[in-house]
Amino acid sequence: MMRVAERIQTAWPIPDALRRLYREAVTAKALKWGEIGAVAEALKWRKWLPLPPPDVLWERKQQIARRMREPAWVPMAHAEIEEAPERILTVEGWLSLEDEYLPRVCAGEHLRAHPEAKAAIVIAARTFVLRAMRDHPTLGRTTPIKNGDVFQAFSRGASEECVAAAARTRGFVMRYGGRLILANHVAGAPWREDGSRGPDASDTEKYVTYNYGRSGADVLPTRLALMSHPGNRGCLSQNGAHWLGEHGFDCEGILRFFYGEDVEILQFGARHGGSVTGLVGLAALGVFGLGVGGR
Repeated sequence: MMRVAERIQTAWPIPDALRRLYREAVTAKALKWGEIGAVAEALKWRKWLPLPPPDVLWERKQQIARRMREPAWVPMAHAEIEEAPERILTVEGWLSLEDEYLPRVCAGEHLRAHPEAKAAIVIAARTFVLRAMRDHPTLGRTTPIKNGDVFQAFSRGASEECVAAAARTRGFVMRYGGRLILANHVAGAPWREDGSRGPDASDTEKYVTYNYGRSGADVLPTRLALMSHPGNRGCLSQNGAHWLGEHGFDCEGILRFFYGEDVEILQFGARHGGSVTGLVGLAALGVFGLGVGGR
């Protein structure tokens, strides 16, 4: 038991977090039996400790492995999801993925977004939650999905527009190399009429990636995840998506703007996907001289 605590304490000061862990029956048992993985998951999902960036965590893991003269442990890759679950377990109970959860995420993340931006946000949100469930098999099944900036924010209800966005994009996800991408998305800075960025009250613009015209190794990853992660194909700006929608971009164009030209937008059950949009509006790039060269 003390060995687990000592290993966690090498990274952070944890007296308060440790007390909280002992108050919960599941994590108290995990500490008793030395299940450090379960303890780490509890700390991650409850945000009891300020976590450093993923690349810093990976470097620490490598340092510990070198010090112990052992290989760095990497979690086993899970099988790709080929069918979305009908319902998922959240902190508010069981919700229909398509008819309740995703419309409510749309409303919780950007209620007033342009319809094309709403569709893009729903596809990103669907990909994000399903990728997380793939990587953490208990999530959404026995471990409730959190609500808020620790995961995705979902509101108490959804507008008709958000319900329509989820219905229109039903089953569509993003993949790269045949695997679901991480699909991070944040508020980002508001965009002015000329396409320039305004003040970033959310402090999330630093995570946004501008991948218009980029593909393959040229796609910029986001700092929200391990930079070398193969599923890290960038991060969408919800405010940027709204601006792009208002200036002629459809939802597929918006997604490729932030995640790269080669992101695969496919529907579950369809061999070659399908299209959720019409023509991509690119005129805004020339009209407004929108800068997309990088972060």
